Amino acid sequence: MPSLMLLDLLALAALKFKRLLCILLALAAVTTLAPAHAQSAATFGRTTVGTLASNGLSSDFKRASRFTLASPGTAFHLCAYLDGNGGVSGAQRVRLALYRDANGVPGTKVFETPEWTIFSGDAARWICQFRAYTPIPAGRYWIAIHSSGPAGVVRDFYDGSGNWYGNADPFSDGSANTFGSGSAGNGTLSVYARFYPDTALRNAGRTTVGTLPSGGMTANFKRGSSFVMPERGKLTAITSYLDGHGPAAIDAQQILRFVIYKDANGVPGDLVFQGGDQYVRGGWPADWRTEGVYPGLAPTLDAGRYWLTIHTGGVLDSSGAITDVGKVARNFADGTGNWYGNNDAFKDGPSTPFGAGNAGNGTISAFISYRPGTITTGQIGRPDIGTVPSRGLSANFMRWSNFIMNDSIGTVTGLHAYLDGLGGASGSQVVRMVMYGLRVQRDADGNQFGLFYKVAESGSVTIAAGTQPKWVHFAVAPATISDSDIPVYLIGIHTGGTAGVIRDYGDNRSDLTGNWHGMADAFADGAIASFRDDAPTSTSDVTLSVYATYSLPPP
Repeated sequence: MPSLMLLDLLALAALKFKRLLCILLALAAVTTLAPAHAQSAATFGRTTVGTLASNGLSSDFKRASRFTLASPGTAFHLCAYLDGNGGVSGAQRVRLALYRDANGVPGTKVFETPEWTIFSGDAARWICQFRAYTPIPAGRYWIAIHSSGPAGVVRDFYDGSGNWYGNADPFSDGSANTFGSGSAGNGTLSVYARFYPDTALRNAGRTTVGTLPSGGMTANFKRGSSFVMPERGKLTAITSYLDGHGPAAIDAQQILRFVIYKDANGVPGDLVFQGGDQYVRGGWPADWRTEGVYPGLAPTLDAGRYWLTIHTGGVLDSSGAITDVGKVARNFADGTGNWYGNNDAFKDGPSTPFGAGNAGNGTISAFISYRPGTITTGQIGRPDIGTVPSRGLSANFMRWSNFIMNDSIGTVTGLHAYLDGLGGASGSQVVRMVMYGLRVQRDADGNQFGLFYKVAESGSVTIAAGTQPKWVHFAVAPATISDSDIPVYLIGIHTGGTAGVIRDYGDNRSDLTGNWHGMADAFADGAIASFRDDAPTSTSDVTLSVYATYSLPPP
């Protein structure tokens, strides 16, 4: 069965009902690239906000602080706390970059993120930019903020002595591959990296960049290299080093997909997994590019040898049709042996088995990421702690954030929220948690809409004034989560009793905007059984620290 990317599923849903776009758009953009398959992400760096705001940042300049990664992992985000109140009108661009430590100063670049534009007057917020999955060993690293011109719009936040290093670096050509000599200063920046620990996510394949670019890849052809899966694990993502500098690169987009085959006596054999369609645009710079695999269709791979292949199609023309002309995208490889390829029409999917072909030289720079072991549990939601507490929560009100389901089927085993009793009111306040799925419905006029239906509801918990911040765990009756029309669920906090005691936590993450919703709902008679997607009365750019745990059937 062909594999569908999550974005494909959401696009199909969007054709059915437009109102859901406001809920799904931010989720689709980030989750398609970096699905949260691992049990939870971790951070290294500084997740607290510095007490001092800088002056407006200089143009064409990098500044960085050093942090230690205690154990190996796979990085996928860099984050910085910034605002647009530097005093100059207009807009200024920033990107973030990760550098290895070199005897106490920043050394060689590990990666940089896409750039981000901050406008004059933008409120202070965490800016988080996704980067392709990047394995990083334990050690010391520098997280840098690289700013463009015009100077003076953006401010960063910091405090403390030492732990600052900066230098001039033109913004237009990216962050320098080697940080370069600079000047030391004071103030640990409010910057951090998100990563999956090695215990939660591992990689197999070639994670280094080959020294030789291929020619522009021809259409209707498969080529790949073998890799060894050292243990059993569930596929999470595929990452490959590509560019768009083939000879047909001008104003063109070439379609391709990643495909995994089982080894058959030294050549590719039976099809194991087919990824979604990807496009490489002419002129794209060489970089690692990650395709997140929709977990409901992700296979569990046993230990052994596999082939990771790139199946290329033609070029998208001005009418949207695919021609049989390729040669836009290039892969990178080197070495002897470990290459195999054959002709295979793109439009009808990759053949199975792989088929007879030709051997060649060069291990392609591509690897998979996987959850190790036999996976029996999962999480949906946000298990990290938001940086901003709310005001004391009002009574008879429900507020929630939306999340993508990590697997195709599961049984809810608990709901969890990060809360405290420091809202300012005395006494105590009652709270419950609730989880909703999403179905497509049709009204009397035949128009389709989204309907949220209750999946699980906890009993009420009483939180006393003065309770310190902590994860509060809500017991629920086991409930199957497998019949949602698309894999979007909301996880909510429903409050009653005396208003103003409880606070929840979240923050304004740039990678998940518009992800807080709320509406009035009487507490005494339980959480509302269902409601339309247009029912929420409040929306803001906050993602709550709430999540659900679930068990999985045997693989």
